[in-house]
Amino acid sequence: MSNDISSHVTLAEVEARLAAGDTFVLNQVAEWCPDCTERQRPALPAFEAALARGGLPLVTLCVQQTRGVYLSDAHAQLSERIGGAGYPRTLLVRHGQPASLDSGLNRVEVMSEPDLVAYAEALIAAL
Repeated sequence: MSNDISSHVTLAEVEARLAAGDTFVLNQVAEWCPDCTERQRPALPAFEAALARGGLPLVTLCVQQTRGVYLSDAHAQLSERIGGAGYPRTLLVRHGQPASLDSGLNRVEVMSEPDLVAYAEALIAAL
């Protein structure tokens, strides 16, 4: 995945944020995924700006370059902890705790700019 997203981070950075109890939005993507690379990526600046208005940072982490093959066992473990495969997966992490799948704050395949901006507003409202 190209580094054209300013908030693109490493797994170590995500793990450090989780361990520190940070609150942020995690966007888990896969390089092979057209929903991540072609559909969602152009809308991420608007999403990031909407989140910033509410004080929420966006961090994007690539977990796979090839379909079904995680970059490492640690990437697979994080993916499982936050809800499993399904890309892009975008979720609220509050005080180091990933939102549960049934919360409405852990979603897969939010891609369009209007949907992402609406989702940002829902994430901010949940704080």
